[in-house]
Amino acid sequence: MIAGILLVGIFERVWEFGSLPPGLNPDEASSGVDAFSLFRFGVDRNAVSYPVHFISWGGGQNALYAYLMIPFIALGGLNPITVRLPMLITGILSLPLVYYTAKRTLGEKAALFALFLVAISPWHIGLSRWGLESNLLPFVFLIAYAGLLKSELENRWFIISGLVFGMSLYAYGTAYVAAPFMLGCGALILLRWGRVSWRNLILGLAGFAVVGLPIALFVLVNSLELESIHLRFITIPRLVGTPRYETVSLIFGGNLQALAYNLKSLLALLWRQSDGLIWNTVDPYGYLYKVTLPIAVIGLLRLVKKRRAARSAERTLLLAWLAAGLALGLLQPANINRMNLIFIPLILCTAFALDWIPSHLKVVNLMVVLSFLAGLVLFTRDYHGDVYRREADASFYTGLLPALDLARQTEKAPICVTKDVNMPYIYALFVEQMNPLEYRRHIEYINPRGRFREVRTLDRYAFGLNNCREDPETIYVLRGEQPPENGMGYRVTDFGGFHVFVPQN
Repeated sequence: MIAGILLVGIFERVWEFGSLPPGLNPDEASSGVDAFSLFRFGVDRNAVSYPVHFISWGGGQNALYAYLMIPFIALGGLNPITVRLPMLITGILSLPLVYYTAKRTLGEKAALFALFLVAISPWHIGLSRWGLESNLLPFVFLIAYAGLLKSELENRWFIISGLVFGMSLYAYGTAYVAAPFMLGCGALILLRWGRVSWRNLILGLAGFAVVGLPIALFVLVNSLELESIHLRFITIPRLVGTPRYETVSLIFGGNLQALAYNLKSLLALLWRQSDGLIWNTVDPYGYLYKVTLPIAVIGLLRLVKKRRAARSAERTLLLAWLAAGLALGLLQPANINRMNLIFIPLILCTAFALDWIPSHLKVVNLMVVLSFLAGLVLFTRDYHGDVYRREADASFYTGLLPALDLARQTEKAPICVTKDVNMPYIYALFVEQMNPLEYRRHIEYINPRGRFREVRTLDRYAFGLNNCREDPETIYVLRGEQPPENGMGYRVTDFGGFHVFVPQN
């Protein structure tokens, strides 16, 4: 059964991998460009040496996923496949990790249900197929949580868990709150049940502090507007715009009046199972087929009731993880990727509720499994269908990379790129693979101190027709636009909605 579930889960994640979602999201392209620059030139695209957090657009971007990407870029070059491979691999590895943690926490039957639910979860399938750097956090957190579960007086798993929780701070900014909360709760719970020695407790907390120190300095530098810190090759950068963590979190923003709004947003998201963002969920399937929140609540109530029975420490740890996930929803407006830490404990609660079905009621168990499989078949049909592809084309800018690749083959000709794209310059950097120490002399920002800096010109590229100079040799890469009327004839090549206009003469 385990092997069969794993095969289903792997198939759902690898079928048409690289082409679905189509194209490339700007955040994916951003991580890829920074990873390539670090591999090739030793600095990110902003010419910062091995930063603990990228400056990226101006307001910052998490760095851990890009560093994991570097070996794949070294082997296969910079392309959508190498950008997405680390997420695919960690998504697949999450499946046996969920089974292990569920078995340690809830028992073998619930672990089978948990493995099954994660394997067929639309949220986790989608997460595994594209390279949004923040979606690495559930995997890293899962490893650290497994370390807590394995902690005993005679082993050092608590120390390993502390180190991994420290690493999670580099995966996504929500870990700034969730990781110390979870590690602190884990320390108290394991002490209460005599599962960790004082020596290992101190070493684990110290390991977390040491690994997390650069991120703490990063927050300090940017909150107090200090200068960047250089520690040999490693840099703790000062961002050029307002840090993104300050714009979404009540802790840094201080807007306590938003608490009620965030709570309402969180509850609505959990109930509707959708945030309306096509890269996070596919309607009407939600993160786990719409109908499962009441089942998860039943599992949560059962977990609270039985937390003092067998596996007391483990079940209390699961409650702590769920509390950490819920707390994040109070500190920021909720969407699926911001709340990505809450879904694995919710799935485990759902599995614990399904575990309540007596084993001798095989018909009921079979009906539950068949119902979820029917949902999976319908989700797979729609996710791989033409309608979803057409909708995803707009968000992942399908055709832009090959269009730019064609345009750049004419050496020295000016290239005018449509503004009907979010941050079009990152795609130019993706195909050109320029040395940042050189192109930074030729880049012109519209808002150089912004959280999302827009680029007017980059070397021979200009972005937006109003920023392009009139030149008979200009090549245009446009979507839904036409080049200026100047009596020129063009050879037009179509790339899925993007058109390359090359002067005939």
